[in-house]
Amino acid sequence: MNIMRNTLANLSIRSSLLGVLGFFSLLLVIGAVLGVFSLHLGNETTASLKRTEDIDDAMSRVVNHTKDAIIALNRGAIAHYGVTVQALAAAQAAQVAQTKTAIDAANTSLAALAAQASAPVAEGATAAPIPAPAPLAVPAAVAAQMPSGIAGQAASMAQRAQDSLGRAQAEFERYQAMPKTEAAQAALNEFEQAYRALTQQGIAPVVALLQKGDLTGYSRQIESAMDAPEARFQRSVDAFATWRATQLDEAYNMAQTRYHYILGAVALGAFVAAVLVFMTYLFLRGRVLRPLKEAGIQFDRIAAGDLATRVEMRGNNEIGQLFAALKRMQESLTRTVSTVRRGVDEINVGSREISAGNTDLSSRTEQQAASLEETAASMEQLASTVKQNADNARQANQLAASASQVAERGGSAVSEVVNTMEGISASSRKISEIVSVIDGIAFQTNILALNAAVEAARAGEQGKGFAVVAGEVRSLAQRSAQAAKEIKVLIEDSVSKVDTGSQQVERAGATMQEIVSSVKRVTDIMGEISAASEEQSGGIDQVNRAVSQMDEVTQQNAALVEEAAAAAGSLQEQAQRLAEAVAIFRINTGEVIDAPSPQLQGRGRPELMQGEGTPGFALAGS
Repeated sequence: MNIMRNTLANLSIRSSLLGVLGFFSLLLVIGAVLGVFSLHLGNETTASLKRTEDIDDAMSRVVNHTKDAIIALNRGAIAHYGVTVQALAAAQAAQVAQTKTAIDAANTSLAALAAQASAPVAEGATAAPIPAPAPLAVPAAVAAQMPSGIAGQAASMAQRAQDSLGRAQAEFERYQAMPKTEAAQAALNEFEQAYRALTQQGIAPVVALLQKGDLTGYSRQIESAMDAPEARFQRSVDAFATWRATQLDEAYNMAQTRYHYILGAVALGAFVAAVLVFMTYLFLRGRVLRPLKEAGIQFDRIAAGDLATRVEMRGNNEIGQLFAALKRMQESLTRTVSTVRRGVDEINVGSREISAGNTDLSSRTEQQAASLEETAASMEQLASTVKQNADNARQANQLAASASQVAERGGSAVSEVVNTMEGISASSRKISEIVSVIDGIAFQTNILALNAAVEAARAGEQGKGFAVVAGEVRSLAQRSAQAAKEIKVLIEDSVSKVDTGSQQVERAGATMQEIVSSVKRVTDIMGEISAASEEQSGGIDQVNRAVSQMDEVTQQNAALVEEAAAAAGSLQEQAQRLAEAVAIFRINTGEVIDAPSPQLQGRGRPELMQGEGTPGFALAGS
């Protein structure tokens, strides 16, 4: 019993849960197998019923086409009988009319005989012969109406019977190709034999007789070879229907039996699962839940500061490993609390020394920061003056550049004036040439007018009008020549003045070019002055920024020193609160494993040390 208890105590939770899950999985597999087996049986039953239903449908089509052939035969025979009866009725009516005629003739003959009998017969005279009655004969029209074969509706019905028989045979062949069980085949053998007997011995000969119009043979075949196969065929169909109903009942009863078996198996599985769940709960409560609750209570004690209560070991499974880790944590916390208590006093002393040193350093840093602030202010004033000089030089450079641009524009304007004067001079010369041409034209016109006047004088009285016109033309030519001379004088005067003005403008353009060159030299000098001033300003700005950075660094150092002093004070307060916090832990000093406490001057710090067997806390010394 103790061995079993120890085995259960050392059994891992993982193995236990895997065993439970394995048993549950086995139950699920068994249930799945039962379900699949039930589905397989149901599927087989459904497939069997489906095959039986397909066979029944095929049989129904065969029976329907066969009955359709029989009905068509009956309708064809009835139609043929109707035609025959109508022909016989017409023949009988003709015979009745002929008989009546013969009777009337006989009556006439009898009346004549009676008259002869009552009249005296002369001596030596002979009696008149009595006319013989006309023989009874069927009229030719009636004989033509008698059916000599099959036609009309009877023929169509016979053809319909033949077609229905062919469709029935095709459906029968498809029916034969269907898969059948041995039981179904045994039930269908009689149907197949009855069908073959009905179609081959009954319907086919009857169709042939009907198509020939042999009603006597048709009736004899119906009575002798049709009734019995048809009755046998109907009995085979009814027998298969009875067998099919029996199969349906058996399938239903089998399904009910399987349902009850599977229901019982499911109920048994549910009961076993419920028992297993209850046993699993009891096992987990004893091996997992209760130890976890005890571990939680121990954690609460440690959280409340109780480090003196022992932690008992529990086997080697996961719960036992948890309690072992809890015990190691308790021992590590005990060592840590003892170390913290010893180190709090050293932290207090060191924090007070740091606070005093930081206060002294803060005062010296503030003095250095004040000196740097004064230097920075002087550098800012110098930088402002240099910037002002640079701005003035930049403005002078801009003004010189503007004057240079104005001088350049003036030189450009003078050049344009020179070009314009040259154009005017060229235009004046062209006008002078045009005036010379006009003067020449006026001179030639004057000569022509003079010649015209001479010719008019030679003409005498007839040339007086022409002489007057020639005189007027000569007068106009003289005035034009005079005006051209005056214009030429004025143009020559203008050309000389334009030449003089052009020379003056060229001299003014040369002067403007000299002015532009001088202004450019002044602009270059001012640019150099401005660049030098900007370089000086940039250098002073760099020095100023360096001083400002030194000032900022000094102020930051002062702030850091103040923060360090505040941190030292805060560290002292934290050490005091840490001492108060550690005071709540109750430890058993006789069981504490002392560890060397690191000094504040060293680089010792608490580290998480992972050993080969037991994780815990240790202090790494310098």
